[in-house]
Amino acid sequence: MASQNNTGRQFDKQHSVTIVATAVLAAHRFAAYDGGYPTIAGGAKDCQGVTENAAEIGEAVSLTTGYSALVEAEAAIAFGALVKVGTDGKAITGTAADHCGRALGAAAQAGQLFEVQLYKHVHA
Repeated sequence: MASQNNTGRQFDKQHSVTIVATAVLAAHRFAAYDGGYPTIAGGAKDCQGVTENAAEIGEAVSLTTGYSALVEAEAAIAFGALVKVGTDGKAITGTAADHCGRALGAAAQAGQLFEVQLYKHVHA
């Protein structure tokens, strides 16, 4: 699905890093600095980026860390909404006190991919 404010483009990857998965990671999900899924614990559990591919424990995986990435929605998300990490790295609607991006497209239902502008992970 093309983003709503940039028709014809699905994402704008400017930067990426490679990490080693410490948990089984699915593609298009938020991932933490420690190689697992992010939580509200902070530090190594903050969101570092979005997986480009799936990875098994011990495998290297590339994370998109700059500007935007396609992320799988856990539920419907409106264009322009702040987003945060939900279950297993999927995106859900966030708040000003808890977010790691902004929806540049919309997801009508769970399982859809939509474009997310990536921000530094903020949580209460």
